[in-house]
Amino acid sequence: MRLPTALCLFSIVALTACGSQKSTTYSTGNGTATVTKNGNTTTYESKEGKITAGQGAVDVAKLGAPLYPGAAQSADNGSVSVTTSSGSSAMASFTTNDSFDKVYAWYQAKMPKGSEKMHVSQSGASIAEFLTAENTADQTLVMVSSKENQTQIVITHGK
Repeated sequence: MRLPTALCLFSIVALTACGSQKSTTYSTGNGTATVTKNGNTTTYESKEGKITAGQGAVDVAKLGAPLYPGAAQSADNGSVSVTTSSGSSAMASFTTNDSFDKVYAWYQAKMPKGSEKMHVSQSGASIAEFLTAENTADQTLVMVSSKENQTQIVITHGK
């Protein structure tokens, strides 16, 4: 799936998440689309595919990377999954109160050898990136960054 298409569809999901209706179907010249809101999760589905955003949108076990012990997922915007005829992708965001250095060292030990692609620390901020299977259609990206007094972990998996 092309990134602009995914971002456009995600924007629609994010905008419709503000509504109070449980399920609404929209008809356009290109067909129909259904938007369903269930608690903190919103799903957009059409003939092009399906996007789910919010709590429970992603099966963390299928992200292709280990989850840092004790990391918490945001209940309102912590994950999004996209499925189309050309493939699927999922992204989940987590935070922990553990230091960046501790989380970074843990991922260095857990991720495959050679997967670390970047590590930068400057002016009190740090970011590290790990990428598996760089030249295949099945990839996992783990980004670890310092954010205020927390460490943020974003895991993205696509195939």
